Amino acid sequence: MLRSLAKLTLLSAGTSAAAGSSFSVERSKGWTYCIESSGVTSGATVAIEAYIGDVWRTVDSRTIAATGNTLIRDDHGHYEKIRASITAYTDGSYDVFATGSVEGL
Repeated sequence: MLRSLAKLTLLSAGTSAAAGSSFSVERSKGWTYCIESSGVTSGATVAIEAYIGDVWRTVDSRTIAATGNTLIRDDHGHYEKIRASITAYTDGSYDVFATGSVEGL
């Protein structure tokens, strides 16, 4: 059986403390996030945020101190909207991707 997935780019080439685009994801759940970082010597803090109760709330936050990939699993997350946000920035460039399942909804 072919699984149906939502694939989103939450942040593209982030190089400052700011939020990326937000996406409505009411029809998806069970998220996997990938933070790709490059050019990092000191790093940044990258947060995955969900819109809950009319407020953006942090689901997970990671301090990235080296170039590479960081995976975050959120097996049970089911949200109205999601986004990625750089909450503290020193250097580097950051992309954040999200994949969620629409199976079983």
